Amino acid sequence: MLIGQNELDRIREYRPKIQPEVSLMRASVAIILRDTESGTEFLMMQRAQHENDPWSGQMSFPGGKIEPDDASPRAAAIREAYEEVGADLSDADLVGQLDDLYGLKVDGVYSVHVSCFIFKPSKTLSLVGNYEVADMVWLPLSYLHDAANAHSFTHPLDQAFSMPGVMIDEGKKQILWGLSLRMVMGLYELLDWPMPVLSEAQKEILKNIEKREMSRDNVDKITRKIINRGDD
Repeated sequence: MLIGQNELDRIREYRPKIQPEVSLMRASVAIILRDTESGTEFLMMQRAQHENDPWSGQMSFPGGKIEPDDASPRAAAIREAYEEVGADLSDADLVGQLDDLYGLKVDGVYSVHVSCFIFKPSKTLSLVGNYEVADMVWLPLSYLHDAANAHSFTHPLDQAFSMPGVMIDEGKKQILWGLSLRMVMGLYELLDWPMPVLSEAQKEILKNIEKREMSRDNVDKITRKIINRGDD
């Protein structure tokens, strides 16, 4: 499956919903696209295992916290992509931006507010993961058209919450889920493509992630891990 010029134009013309909300953290990520003979792919990374990283081992897009020195959320996405996977997006084509997304709520406040930018570099990227990255995967968009790749599992921080996901590599425990999967779903919505890997009920769960409240117990666990990790 290849993203054609008409689809790229559709993404460029889209005006994302950017509605600032009170959150514990502001973050920014990059969806990096490339075309191959078999179709368009997007880059994902698996976070390195770290006992004090609450997102240890999870699949995500290059990105992270927006720092005070970042000129904009877009600048933060470009900086993080270079720091984490060595992707130089300074001259890459910014195709567009998805609607801002929000994580689970904590005492009525969003845990994270994420901006997501779509880039399509004109040149081949030389990728090198830093200490935060265990693996990198170029995932074909066609992968999301196979319902056999669907995977449901219990949310690691909320045992009562069954989350839809997409199995990438079972041996490496690579599962696309949560806000990262919601971002891919947002890309598919912009492309006006079906996404058979998820049922309509599963899509509704993803769309309503931000309405769920995280327990104070789980928040404290995450906070302790982040504090213990320090500057590692």
